[in-house]
Amino acid sequence: MIQFRNEKIANYEVCIILPSGYDQTKKYRTLYMHDGGETAMQAVNYIDHLILSGQIEPLIVIGIKPIDRNNDYTPWEAPSLVPHGSIFGGQAHVYLHTVVTKIKPYIDAHYATNPEPSHTAISGCSFGGLVSIFASYYYPEVFHQYILLSASFWYEDVLRYLQGEKIERQGNTYVKPTVNRQDHQLYLYVGELEGIYKETTQQHMVAYTKKAHLALIKEGYLESNLLFELDPEGTHDDLFFSNYFIQSLRWLFGIENKNKTMDR
Repeated sequence: MIQFRNEKIANYEVCIILPSGYDQTKKYRTLYMHDGGETAMQAVNYIDHLILSGQIEPLIVIGIKPIDRNNDYTPWEAPSLVPHGSIFGGQAHVYLHTVVTKIKPYIDAHYATNPEPSHTAISGCSFGGLVSIFASYYYPEVFHQYILLSASFWYEDVLRYLQGEKIERQGNTYVKPTVNRQDHQLYLYVGELEGIYKETTQQHMVAYTKKAHLALIKEGYLESNLLFELDPEGTHDDLFFSNYFIQSLRWLFGIENKNKTMDR
């Protein structure tokens, strides 16, 4: 039976999803998810089926609920996309520091995890995907797998940052670090109908994601470790996020896929 544990860690509400047959003497993969792990919650029984039927490796999902996602998930301050709206606070570095130095150590101390980066993943949708790619730059020694579902690459100056340009914001300078991607795996998804009805910069959602994909290739990911999928009917909503989240789990943690790789 799946187990749900709710904890409050460093002022964040955290839901831990333990797979059926959870055994404290084992060492499980962990998947840290933004937005409270909602995407996993919507597919939790199917994920458990994939584990129980031996299709994917057992894993613990840690869903972290944001305090203010417009602050927690954005890399620098930016104006609102709507008149009189709140600005985006640009506190991703603070949030990720909390995840890495407070939340992850607590999870590793209290649950049966394998804390090694090779067994630690981070995932998110939309702004959650945006902050996940920044986790790959800020903490590449902590996370080795990334799931980016409809990541907000439209966010002001993010594409330029990914392409290696120096970004100047509010008196601060941001430069993309050089990261050794040889051991990293990244799953990227976007629906091709995302942003088509928008009048803001979000209308560039698909085009910017494709450009981000090219920038990521240049970072040195092995061809087998970077998968980009599109859906011609995909819109920006949970229906598609959940479906492609399952796809990402099959690709990253699929036991059959790993056996095929070992047989080569």
